[in-house]
Amino acid sequence: MYPSGSWAGFWQQPGWGRQPMAEFRLRFHDDAVSGGGRDVVGVFTVTGRFDATNGSVALRKKYVGAHVVEYVGGPDGEGCILGTWRIDHDGLKSSGPFLMKPNLPRPTGDEAIREIRKQA
Repeated sequence: MYPSGSWAGFWQQPGWGRQPMAEFRLRFHDDAVSGGGRDVVGVFTVTGRFDATNGSVALRKKYVGAHVVEYVGGPDGEGCILGTWRIDHDGLKSSGPFLMKPNLPRPTGDEAIREIRKQA
């Protein structure tokens, strides 16, 4: 359902505003998700699960030497993952929205045009 490879996105938190997740890597295989990257907080790894039948995703983003952030979301209808993140660590409790989108190649205009036909 989701492509493995380069992703980008953002998370939003009161006091921090909208923070970008610059390019990071995700691998989707056998209902498992793994990967990692870097954002304004630091370097992180990602582990989790996804359901290929409905697109739901549950991820754990672990910052190296720091806290864990839980992400729960699903498809937004345009190939992205939209949902809510949550932190509950050493008295720190916070949550907010997030969006992750695959970094897909942009069309160059030289792609072949394929006719889409309605199935009878």
